[in-house]
Amino acid sequence: MVDYSVFDSILDSAFVIDGDGRVVYCNDAGAAFFQSSIRRLVNKAVLSDFVEIRENNIFPFTEASLGRREPTPFIETEFNLIKGDRKGKLQLAIRPLNGEHWLVFFRDVSLEEALYTKFRSELAQKEEYARNLEKLVEARTAELRSVNQSLNAILNSLGQGFFTFNKKGECGPIYTRACETILEKVPSGEPAWQILAIEEHHRPQFHQWTETLFNEVLPFDDLRALGPEIYPHSKGRHITLEFYPIRADGNSISEVVVVATDKTAEHEAQQKLEIERQFGAMILKYTKNKEQFLLFLASIRQTMVKLLSLAKHPLLSSELNESFRILHTLEGEAGAFSMRQLRLDARSCQECIEDYKSSEAIPGEVQQVYLQALLDMKGRYEEFLSANENIFSLSDLKKGRQVEVTYETLRGFYQELSDAGIDARLKSRYQDLFFKVSLQSRLTYFDGLIQNVAERLGKKVRPLLIEGGDLRIFPEPHEKIFATMVHAFRNAVDHGLEMPEEREWIGKDPAGQIKIKAEFFEQKMRLV
Repeated sequence: MVDYSVFDSILDSAFVIDGDGRVVYCNDAGAAFFQSSIRRLVNKAVLSDFVEIRENNIFPFTEASLGRREPTPFIETEFNLIKGDRKGKLQLAIRPLNGEHWLVFFRDVSLEEALYTKFRSELAQKEEYARNLEKLVEARTAELRSVNQSLNAILNSLGQGFFTFNKKGECGPIYTRACETILEKVPSGEPAWQILAIEEHHRPQFHQWTETLFNEVLPFDDLRALGPEIYPHSKGRHITLEFYPIRADGNSISEVVVVATDKTAEHEAQQKLEIERQFGAMILKYTKNKEQFLLFLASIRQTMVKLLSLAKHPLLSSELNESFRILHTLEGEAGAFSMRQLRLDARSCQECIEDYKSSEAIPGEVQQVYLQALLDMKGRYEEFLSANENIFSLSDLKKGRQVEVTYETLRGFYQELSDAGIDARLKSRYQDLFFKVSLQSRLTYFDGLIQNVAERLGKKVRPLLIEGGDLRIFPEPHEKIFATMVHAFRNAVDHGLEMPEEREWIGKDPAGQIKIKAEFFEQKMRLV
């Protein structure tokens, strides 16, 4: 009797039917596809009672149906669930098993047409795979001599690493070729702990876990979570591991199936999302407590100088504990301000020396690794400051303590000073400091506009040149002027700036430049 439970973990819908099309097995994906349950389908349902397909000569399953004698390639066709509310496109394939049963795969591709554009290349690969599957199946059919060989060929096409191991931890002869790339080894005949790259000091724990699995001291589903979850790929791929039992006739576990899946793209997307989330949280904390945040940023350099100074000399017990304490504090402060990379770097440096806290000193080679980790942390911190210099300005700290005051408060205090009869010179000084703004601050924005328009038109332009930008003005009377200047700058790029090749042809620099000059003319501002 063939054990079909190997299909339980497959993502596609899998069915085994008899000669009349009646379902004798289906996996969870198949039951979900029919919007039903395994209990209602197995030994009770006929496939053609649940689904209509546009392709002729397949369902209802008869002697003349495709797949009755020879395996079919994956056929893409339209479907409609008779007892459900779904319709769309699917790919199906039928393969004879033993003359009495047939294996049917359904792959719902209805949503693939609406996937994001970045996954179109993957979709094209799948379509090419579907077109070539018939040739692959024909080439393999000549070698198939048993049901197990057929199942092995099908599993090889799934792109996941499958292999089995027994109670002794020995890997069985059946495995998918994907193991050679995903797990970087051929499992057959090898110990499972070597295929999964279990470190030597963790192997006793792995052996105890596998022994507990096979003896089923606790339910398998409860124990599987205690096993290894990630395979340490040499090239940094994110490979997840899942485990499923194969049960003998007596219902005891005879082997364990390992399913290795490459989820690098998904993992990287999640990491990027987490980095963006942490960056947003950091900016929020910066805006809420700017002064304390900048003080922390400034203190980091001093902290790193001290850590590097300690690390360049033999780290004895006292220096080691002091370094660990400083790193632990730095990790906590970085976490409080949502500085993700700094927190990870501080944690990584601690891990270099953590095992030696109770030692008199650390080995020289360990100290070199620790020193390099500190230098890497310092380098990434400097890169962080450079990349975000438009947001964080440590020079602000040199100006002393800063206080935010609303414009209305300043106006009210100015009125109080006026009512108190202060002289005109001080009133003018007050207005210049608190009510006026530099012209530069109002014009710098337009450089981004200029660059965006130039990029869209395929033109080249240098940064906006502002002369007289240090002039200070009351902004309110001039807001309409600045608003209309949007059109002036757009037109300057669109109509006043030639294409790069045209400029070169007439002897000009390929990149143009827009200059604006500001001056006071008869007590009024003039922009040229």
